[in-house]
This record gives sequence, structure tokens and C-alpha cells, in this order.
Amino acid sequence: METGKGTLLVVDDDAFVSEMLADILDGDGYKVLTAERGMEALKKLEDLPEISLVISDMNMPEMNGLELIEAIRKSGSDVPIIILTGNSEISVAIAALNKGANDYLIKDENINETITISVEKVMEKQQLKLQNIQLMENLAQKNRELKKERTLASKVQANILPIKLQLSGFQTGIYYRPSNQIGGDFFDALETKNSIHFLIGDISGHSTSSALVMAVCNGMFRSLGQTMENPLEIVTAANRMLCQMLMDSGMFLTLAYMTLDRENNVLSVVSAGHNPVFLFNGTDIETIESTGPVLGWDPDDDWEVLEFPFNPGSTLFLYTDGLVEAKNSSNEEFEARLIESLIRIEGPPDELVTTLLREVSDFCGGRFDDDLTMFAIKRL
Repeated sequence: METGKGTLLVVDDDAFVSEMLADILDGDGYKVLTAERGMEALKKLEDLPEISLVISDMNMPEMNGLELIEAIRKSGSDVPIIILTGNSEISVAIAALNKGANDYLIKDENINETITISVEKVMEKQQLKLQNIQLMENLAQKNRELKKERTLASKVQANILPIKLQLSGFQTGIYYRPSNQIGGDFFDALETKNSIHFLIGDISGHSTSSALVMAVCNGMFRSLGQTMENPLEIVTAANRMLCQMLMDSGMFLTLAYMTLDRENNVLSVVSAGHNPVFLFNGTDIETIESTGPVLGWDPDDDWEVLEFPFNPGSTLFLYTDGLVEAKNSSNEEFEARLIESLIRIEGPPDELVTTLLREVSDFCGGRFDDDLTMFAIKRL
């Protein structure tokens, strides 16, 4: 006889009922064991882990159905239990469900038909429960692996980004915080023979992919900056590479890239879809808007180059949209307050960044939905 559908345990002190149920279920493809007492049932459950369902009468000597349910659940077993009861014992059946039974069945003339239906229904629910438990365990494992990957990626990013910059003739202030361990923001500064380069960028999204693209971009701009002086040439070359890399991904990069000619004190700027950045020359504030589209969409895109004086004493303030999009409890963004804060805050770049961070944190209650990067550069 095929017994692949599972092993059942029928518990009833009435041998006639036990044999009848065993015959019915055996004919339906189950392997059926029987026990006359509750203690005997508990012993079989302990010795035979393959038992996948218990069918128990309610009224038995020594240990009744409710006591058997309690004993099974107290042992830690979640084996499904069906309680057999009479027409006048519905309240007892409900009590059995509250104790941990999975279903109850009335012993009447239709039991030869209803028993198989009940067993199949309870077994199906149990199978779904076990599948859900396994899915949850798999999800938890994936989350643990993802957390481990994010922790590693965060450490890699911490070593990629220049949290401390030593630039001859400049003071700098830096703040960088990803929204979720890893982020898509990056910034850099590098000195070449004839000029000094400043840049800040923001990869769309907050995924591991964004962090990977950020790392690639950081290295790419360092390489391009070592071989090219013109920011338009650098941005154009980077855009062509990014279009190949990000093809069909939906991702893109906003970037502000600028080079300073030390001899002429001229700052040349290309801004690809980035937030406005600010240049303080004495009491004047120059708002530098985007000069063209974001990077990574069209290899034939072009940008305008803007030029500004960047004399000793001037300060350049770069940031990503995590700063201006921070919201207070009234859903107002910090953007409307940024210029006012920049005008009011005095001191070197590190104090500017620290004070501005405190103000925006107070404004949004410390809740930032995006990566937050600030990069202030003062020429001495």
C-alpha cells in the first residue's frame, strides 16, 4: 500500500473507532498508527518524528483530549492535531482549538467522508506553514548576507573617499554620511601641474549597484583628471563611458566638476544636472546652476562651461541633494533656508560644515532620507 502521503496517529480508547478510522485513512494512502491512551500517544510522538498529524478523541481515561493537546504543545511539538467530538461538545471543541488544536471533527454517520477531507485540509495548511517558515528563514539568511555585503561595501567606500584632504593653499571642511550604510555620493580634489580639480557627484538610487558605480566613478574621474585639464573634456569623456556602463539600467549621475587655474585665479565649472553650488567672493555669493544634462543618458550630450574668479579668501561650497531635500515636520525642505544659513555662518570650512550640519539636523529632527555630503573649500 502506498503510504507516501504521511504517517498519522489515531488516539482513541475505543478500538472499534480506531480501527475504522485507520481503515479509512489507510485506504486513502496514509500510514496509520494507533494509541489507546494519551501517554502512549506521547511516547509514540517522541519515538517516531515521522508522525505528521494526530487525530484524538476528546473523552479518554487518564488523559483527555485537552490534556493531550497541552502536553504535546508543552513538549514543543507543532504537529497538527484534529480533535474528535460529539454534537453536544462544540464548546469543548472550541476550547481544544484555543489550546492548540488545528481542527475538530464531529463523530457522526458522515465521519467516513469528513475525516479524509479534514486530514487533507489540516495537512495542506501545515505544509503551507512549513513553507512559509522556510521562506522566512531564507529571507532572514539573505538579509544577513546583504547586511554583511553592505558592511563590507561601507568599509570599502570609507577607504575610497578622501575624508581628510591636504591641499596646498586651501582649507577644507567635509561631511559624508550615506543614508543606508552605503551610498552613491562621492567627492574629490586633486592637484595637477597647472591646476587643481574639485568635484562632487551623486549616483541615482541607494542600492549596492549605486555604491559600485560610485566607486567606479571616483576612480574614473581621478584618472581623467590626471590626463586632462579642461572640465568639459573630462565630463564629456566620462559621460561616454557612463552611457556604456549604465545602458538600460535607468541610473544616472549628477556632477559638478571644476578646475582652478592658479595663475589666473579662474574657476572653470561644468555642472551636469547637479544642485546649484555656491562660490563666496567676499560679500558676494555666486550661485552656480546646472550647465547641462545629467551623465549616463546620451553619449552626445554637451555642457556649457562657466568661469568665475576664485581669489584668496573665497570659499566654494559643494553638496548633494540630501542636504536641501531634508524635511521638517511640516514637510518643508531645507533648501529655502540654505543660502540664509550660508550667509550667516562664519568661520573656516570645517566650522561651516559642522554648523550647517547641526542646523539641518535640528530642522529635520535628524531624519535624512538620502545620502548627505558637504564639501567646503576656502582659498588661503
